Amino acid sequence: MDTRTKIIARADAILRLQDENLLAVRIDCDPLSAGLARKLNAYGRPLLAVLSEKQESYLATQARAELAASLAVVRYVTIDADLAVAEDLRREEETWRGELESVVLAKSRMQ
Repeated sequence: MDTRTKIIARADAILRLQDENLLAVRIDCDPLSAGLARKLNAYGRPLLAVLSEKQESYLATQARAELAASLAVVRYVTIDADLAVAEDLRREEETWRGELESVVLAKSRMQ
C-alpha cells in the first residue's frame, strides 16, 4: 500500500473526522520516535494525525507527513495549523526528541 494516499487536504480531513469517528491528534513526527508510536498505538482507535508547518525541523513537512502515514493506527494525515484536535502530543515529542539527541551526542563523543 502506498501510504502517501493517507495524506489528505483539510476539507477532506474535517469530513472524515466526523464520518469515521476518528480521534485527531497534533504531532510533529520530527523524527518519528518509538515513544510517539507507542503513544499513538495506545489510543486503540483510528487516528487523524494533524501536522503543522515548522520553521526549524529536521525533516521537511512532506517527509514528516509520510512518516506519520506509515503507521497503521494513523488512518489519515493532514497538514493544518488551525484544525482543532483532541490531544496535542508535541510537548511529549520534544521530550522524546531530547532523549534521542542526548543518546546520539553521547555516542558521537565515544568515537
